[in-house]
Amino acid sequence: MTVIREFISDFTKIRRTPVILLHLVLPVVITAVFLVYYKYAGYHIIPDVRLFFIILQICFPVFAGIAVPVLINLDRNISNIQNSLGLTETRKGVYLGKLFFLMFLCALSMILYELCFYVGVRFFLGISIMDYTSYLVMFLIFLFGNIFLYLLHIFIAFRLGAGISVFTGIAGTISAGYFENAIGDQIWPFIPWEWGVRFLKKLFGFSNIPVFSGIISLIIITLAVLVLSVLWFDRWEGNIVQE
Repeated sequence: MTVIREFISDFTKIRRTPVILLHLVLPVVITAVFLVYYKYAGYHIIPDVRLFFIILQICFPVFAGIAVPVLINLDRNISNIQNSLGLTETRKGVYLGKLFFLMFLCALSMILYELCFYVGVRFFLGISIMDYTSYLVMFLIFLFGNIFLYLLHIFIAFRLGAGISVFTGIAGTISAGYFENAIGDQIWPFIPWEWGVRFLKKLFGFSNIPVFSGIISLIIITLAVLVLSVLWFDRWEGNIVQE
């Protein structure tokens, strides 16, 4: 019940906040700008319109680094986080409720990205480049491939603050772009910021590198970080380093 209550309470907290704009308006604006650029200039530099989603995945750590602390800071603005934790039946439920809500927003955002992309490509560019199965697989890649990022940024936002979360997101995006090379071809299964990028490249046929090892690595690392995060939050006293 604590998970559900926390999930529902977050709906109330995000009203009239930047959280709504980040997840509902940003997908429409970014997709529209990209398609306009692609139609009138980008095809000289971007040979395939599907690269939009690879670029989006590379930049996703920055988005997570901003979106997560915005939501977490609502708890600090509404009430003292230490007092809130002391009133809950189980801290695990609070943490999981927060995680599920963030993943729900992520899923909603990705649906909008894909819907805007489909409409734009079909009616604005006048082409049909992907079937419905590809959109579904792509949605699952973004959703499950980025759970690690949300786990990481929830911890950072709670423990270290928004500034460090944003900095970590920028570093993650730089890493995702940097390891698009021969070295990355060998070690990418152990680099969480590369998972989504490699899965998408395989889906689109841009890469022949097997992704099975990456899937196994994703499952093991994500589950391990989830368990450690829940255990940490259950013992956390509510203090942040910058305090």
